[in-house]
Amino acid sequence: MKLTTYNLDRWQKELQSAQDELRRIDFAGRLLRKDHTLWKEQDLEISSRLGWLDSPQRMAPLLRDYRRQAEKIREAGTNLLVLLGMGGSSLAPEAISKIINPVPGWPRLLMLDTTSPVAVEAATRLTAETGTRPLFLVSSKSGTTTETLSLLNYFYHREQEIHGPEAARNFVAITDPGTPLEKLAVELGFGLTINGFPDVGGRFSALSPFGLFPAALLGLDLDKFLEPAAESIRQLNRKESLHPGLLLGSILGVMAGAGRDKLTLLLPSQLKSLGRWLEQLIAESTGKDGKGILPVLENLPVSEESYGQDRLFVFYEFETRPDLFWQERLEKLKQSGWPIIHISFTPEELAAHLYLWELATAVAGHFLGLNPFDQPDVELTKKKTREVLTAGTSINAEANLLSGDEAHLARQLKSFFEDNQRRPGYLALLCFLAPNDNLDVALDNLARQLSEKFHLPCVWNYGPAYLHSTGQLFKGDGGRGKFLGLIDDDPTDLAIPSLPGSPARATSFRQLFQAQALADFAALQEKGRKVMSFRFRGQPVETIFRLGEITREI
Repeated sequence: MKLTTYNLDRWQKELQSAQDELRRIDFAGRLLRKDHTLWKEQDLEISSRLGWLDSPQRMAPLLRDYRRQAEKIREAGTNLLVLLGMGGSSLAPEAISKIINPVPGWPRLLMLDTTSPVAVEAATRLTAETGTRPLFLVSSKSGTTTETLSLLNYFYHREQEIHGPEAARNFVAITDPGTPLEKLAVELGFGLTINGFPDVGGRFSALSPFGLFPAALLGLDLDKFLEPAAESIRQLNRKESLHPGLLLGSILGVMAGAGRDKLTLLLPSQLKSLGRWLEQLIAESTGKDGKGILPVLENLPVSEESYGQDRLFVFYEFETRPDLFWQERLEKLKQSGWPIIHISFTPEELAAHLYLWELATAVAGHFLGLNPFDQPDVELTKKKTREVLTAGTSINAEANLLSGDEAHLARQLKSFFEDNQRRPGYLALLCFLAPNDNLDVALDNLARQLSEKFHLPCVWNYGPAYLHSTGQLFKGDGGRGKFLGLIDDDPTDLAIPSLPGSPARATSFRQLFQAQALADFAALQEKGRKVMSFRFRGQPVETIFRLGEITREI
C-alpha cells in the first residue's frame, strides 16, 4: 500500500499542526487503551465500540472452526450464499466477494439489502433455479433489523413449504450474543449461529465475524487475508512513525474543517463495492452535530467546471493493472491544483485497506470534535416507519412521471432546484427502486447530469439501503442537502408471513418498501430538509434517462 498526496500545500500548516498533535497527545497509545476522551468527555457509546481495533487478532482462534464449517457447508452441496443484511452486516462481505478473485468450487454470494418486492422476487427465482442449493445468512448485529427479519420470515416460510422441517438447516444466523435473532435461531433450529463481537459497531465490523464468516464460506484463506491487517495493527503499536491511518484521518478531518468536506472517490469499476462500504463508514460516522464528510462516488467523470471549493479527491489505483482512462483523469486534476489523496491497491491487501479507513475515520472524528461511533438520527426514520405502517398511510408523491406533461414536470424541477433561499451543499437521489446493473448506470448518468447542471455534488443510493448508510448524515449534517425521492409504482408484491417468535412487521414487502420511503421523506422534512418525490411506473431505466433529459432542458 502506498499513500501519496498532491496539492495540499495551501493547508500544510494546519496539517502539520494536526499531525504534531497526534504525536503530542499519544493518540495511537490512547486509542489502543480505548480512551474515550479522544472524542468526548462523557463515555457514551465510545469505549464499548472500540473492539474493532484488535478484531483481526481476536479472530485468529476462530478461523480454524470457520474453515471447518465452510468445508462442511460446501460438501453438503451449497453453491449459493444468500446474505440477508443491511449496512455493516452486508457491505463488507459484498466488497470482499467482489474484489477478491472467486475460489473455484466454492459458493457465490448474493447480497439482498432491500425490501423491494421486485428485487425479492428476482432473488426468489434465482434460489429456485435447477441445481441451485442456497444457504441463507441472516445477518444483524442487533438481531432486530426490520428489513433482515422480514426477509428471513419470507424465505424461511418459502423454504419450509419446499423442504418441511429440514428447512431450518438452510439458515445461519450471524448476530451478537443474546439478541432476539439468536433466540429465534435456536427456536427454529437453524443449522448454525455465529456470534459477533458486542464491542464492535456495525460499520466497523468488516474484520469481525460479520465480514469474515461469509468470506470463509466463499473459500477464502482467512489467515492469509487477515495478515496485512494484523501487520497494520503491529505498526500502530510500534508507534515508530505516524501510521498511514492516522495520517489519512488527520487529512480528512483538517480538510473537512476547512470546508473540503465532499470526499470525492475516484475508484476503478472493480472497487465500486469498496466505495459503498466507505460511503457508509464515513457518512454514518461523521454526519452529525451539524457536521459531516460526504463521500461522493464518482462512477462517471464530471466536468471540472462543476466542482466547487468543497472537494477533496481520493484516487484508488490497482498497482498491477492501472486504468489508463482514470490515470489521465488523475493527471488533469493534479495539473488543475485539486487536493488529491492517491492510494495504490492490490486485492491481497484488502484487509489492510479496511483497517486503514476504520482508523482514519476514528481520527477524523477526533478533529471534527464528534463521536464517530454513534448514530443519533437513525432512529427517527424507524419510528416514522412504524407510525406509517400503523396508520396505513400511502405515498403521495409531489410529482407523477406518468402524467406525460413534461413541461409541467420541468417547471416543478426548476422551482425545486433553483429555490435560492439557501444554496444547498449537495443533491441526493433517494431511490426506492429495485436495484440492477442497468439502473446503476442510469442513476450514475443522472447524478452526473445534475452535478454538471447545478455545479453541486450529487449522490445516489437505493432505499432502504441508504437508511443504514448516508441516512444519518442527511439528517445530522446541518441541513446542507436537497433530496429527490424516486419511487417505483410496480404492482409486484409479496406477502410477509409471521413466524413463531418473529411477527411480520408489515403485511407485504410493497407496504414496507413504500412505508420506509414515506417515513424517511417525512423525517428529512421534519429535520428542515428540502425534499421532492416522484412516483413512476414502467421501466425505471427508461424513466431515469427521461428525467435526465428533462433536467438538461431546464
